[in-house]
Order: sequence, then C-alpha cells, then structure tokens
Amino acid sequence: MVNSSSFSGFDYYNALFFHTKMNAVLLIDPNGIILETNDAFGLSFGYTEDDIVGQHFSVLFSDADKKKDLPEREIRMVLDTGQSFDNNYMVNKDKKLTWVSGESVLVTNDKHQKCILKIIQNIHSQKESEYSIIRLNNFNENILGSILDAVIVIDNDFEILKANRSFTQLFNFSDQEVAKIDFKSFISKFDVNSELYNAISNIFQTSNANSKVQLDIDFAGAEPQTFDISCTILAEEGEQTRVLLIFHDITAQKQVERQREDIMNFVAHEFKNPLTNVMLSIELVDAMLKEKGLSEFNESMQLTRNNARKLNKLIDELYKSTKLISGNFDPERSLFDLDEMMDEAIQSTRQLFKKRAIVKTGTANVSLSADRDKISQVLTNYLTNAIKYSDGNEGIEVSSKIENEIVIVSVKDSGKGIPEKDLPLIFNRFYRAPEAKSSEGLGLGLFLSKQIVAAHGGKTWVESEEGKGSIFFFSLDIATS
Repeated sequence: MVNSSSFSGFDYYNALFFHTKMNAVLLIDPNGIILETNDAFGLSFGYTEDDIVGQHFSVLFSDADKKKDLPEREIRMVLDTGQSFDNNYMVNKDKKLTWVSGESVLVTNDKHQKCILKIIQNIHSQKESEYSIIRLNNFNENILGSILDAVIVIDNDFEILKANRSFTQLFNFSDQEVAKIDFKSFISKFDVNSELYNAISNIFQTSNANSKVQLDIDFAGAEPQTFDISCTILAEEGEQTRVLLIFHDITAQKQVERQREDIMNFVAHEFKNPLTNVMLSIELVDAMLKEKGLSEFNESMQLTRNNARKLNKLIDELYKSTKLISGNFDPERSLFDLDEMMDEAIQSTRQLFKKRAIVKTGTANVSLSADRDKISQVLTNYLTNAIKYSDGNEGIEVSSKIENEIVIVSVKDSGKGIPEKDLPLIFNRFYRAPEAKSSEGLGLGLFLSKQIVAAHGGKTWVESEEGKGSIFFFSLDIATS
C-alpha cells in the first residue's frame, strides 16, 4: 500500500480547478448558489463567470429535470452523504442540451465552511453514439420483423443467434425454444443430402461471400414446401463469424414450373408421332417424284425436308429438356476413355464444319464411369456453340486436365465473347443472347449441358470477355463420375 504522506504538499485543488481542460468544475454553496467556475466549464458550455456566478445551479438543469426536483435532491444527497452522482442533460448558454456525467463532493475548509465541489464531464458524443446504435438496432429489428421470409443468423457452432418472427411461425417455435436449437441437428431431417450443411460449412471455412441451396421441407400434416435458402457471411466481430440464412418459399413457383413442364412434355410427345409420319410421307413423295422424273419439284422437296428436320430437332430438344428438368434422367454409366470420346466428338464436329479448325491442346488421360453419350453431347454442344458464335476462321481449342481428383474439360474460342450482363444467364433454359436470335435452335443446348453434368454431380461454367472470346468448362469428379 502506498503511503499517502509521501504525496503531501501537492496542491491537488489548484491542479484540478485551474489546469484541467476536459473536467469542468463548479464551486456551489450549501444553498445551491454557484460561487466559482473554472475555465474548462466556460470552454465546454459557453458561460462566462458573469453569466453564471451568483446564480442557483438549477439554471444548468433542463425543465424536465427541474420538474423531477433533481437539483434539490442532489444538494440534499451531498449534504447528507458527502457526495452524489448524476448523468443527465445540462443546459448550455445557447440553450442547447448536452449530456454530462457529474460527481459532487462535500468539502470543508480550515474555517469549517462547507462547499460543494461539482466535477462535470461532457459525454454527449458517447450518448449520441449509444442512441444511434439503439435506434439502428430497433430499425433493424423492425425490418427483420416485417420480412415475410424466414430469417436466422447462426454462428460457427450452428447455434441460432437471432431469428425473425417468420422463422418462429414457420417452424412453430417460441422465442425461448429458438435460442436452444442446434440448427445442424434440426435441419438434418430435411437436408438429407447435407447440401445446406455443406454450403454453410464451406462459408465458415473459406469465408466465401454467399451460397444458395434449394430444400424441400416436409411439415407434419401438410404438403412439402420448397425453399430457396440463401447463405450470406456477415461482418466478423473479433473472431466470431456469422452466417445469415434467408428461407424464401418458392413452392408456388415450383408448382407452376411443374405444370409448364407437363404441358411442354405433352406437346413434345404429341407432336413427335405426327411429325414422324410427315417425314415418312415427304420421303415417299420425293421417291415418287424422282421415279416419274419430275425434277422441277426437287428444290421444293428439299426445302420441305429441311424444315421437317429442323422441327424434329426442336421437338427433340424440348423433349430432352422436360425429361432432364423433371428429374427423370438417370445417367447410364459405363467405363470409357475420356480422350477417345473427345476425339470422336471433335471428329464428328469437323465433319459438319469442315472449314473450321478444332485443335486438342491438352489431355487428362483418364477413364470415367459416366454416361458416355450424354457427356459427348455436352462437349458437342460446346463445340458447335464455339463455332456458331466465332467470327471468321479462328481455331477452336479443346483441352482436358485433372485438378484435385476432378477432371476439367474446356472449349476455347476467339470469337465475339459474351457481354458481362449475359454471363449469369447463359446456362438458363431458352435463354438466347440478342445476337443469337436469328440462329437456329431454342436456346436449350447449354441448359441441357448443365443438366447432364449436374446429373453426374459435376459443374458447368464459362469465362468470357466481350470481343476476345469465351472458354466453356465442365468438370466431373473422377472418384464418383
């Protein structure tokens, strides 16, 4: 313990009263009359000694605090106990209010005269910051409460830190129950393939910005609902990372899509047989005309035949599309050499586009267990697209490589490239860039490619720069493909 006598002789009062810059000091008599102020008080609140000395210190209190009898209560507290504390508004000379924190102590001089020493600190900025945070939190809570989608925030232990009203209502939880939920265990009964769990874990492990997962949730006694769940990383607080999950109900949208698929499937199926008969009739009529030597009809018959084939191709694409999107496509897996399949696809494409150079620049030298015909269809779609949307006679480069037990196949062209705004849409069904509107097809080739690769557990993507060409990729896991 420090011996206080070693600090005797220091003039604490003068140091506090005359030399502090942040601590405003008032001397007040037992009746509450201000006797003296220091320079820091005037600098902080705008008063001069002439303004304030001789006034009752209640002039520094707001009207609301006067009605609460705070000045008199403070005087009584100091006189009875020797000190008091306050935290309230103080009135500046210009009548503005400033939040202050104060402490008053009773002091006695050598003549046994009593006086109150009041020390005041300006805490207005801190209080405003506190109120701003409170207002922001209230604002955020109001927004969260008004969102119809179910929203939760979880930490890296999969504990729910916050949940909005829509979430508790959706899953029939009380606010008390939500705080006790282990989200990993809770969601596992719906997330049978661990897609959502893996997406969230990947965000925590890699700090990826966001991810999306579609999940069917079966509520007891009701039809399953489909949710599009977005997972977004939130700003870190220290070492605590949090993820925001938004459950957007797309059940109605999915039902509309299924109805549309049924109609498209019906149309494709019902058109197929009549068109087959039409094509057979065209061939019979063409044979009869040739037999009778009516060559003047050759051009018309060829045009009719070409249009019938185009229509047949469009119906085939439509039928394949509905089959894939409905989930009825199950890959017919067999073991095959990837390079041989690529060589055949390249050769077939060369036969159709004899003036275009297609060069194989890299090889993975691997065998895959996958649907050979469908994977070949993907590569052929990439090749024909590369040729279709490339200018002049630029070459097409095809390559395959292995990275981390994944084989990646790419097709590179030096053509028009894809505008940045179109890149997120390029694999969508029926999507066709404006410059492709005049070309043949329904815009299903890339969509079908994506569905085929996804059915194998792989991924499709594109890299492109407008005016410099594009590279289309697909990847398959060697271990499971």
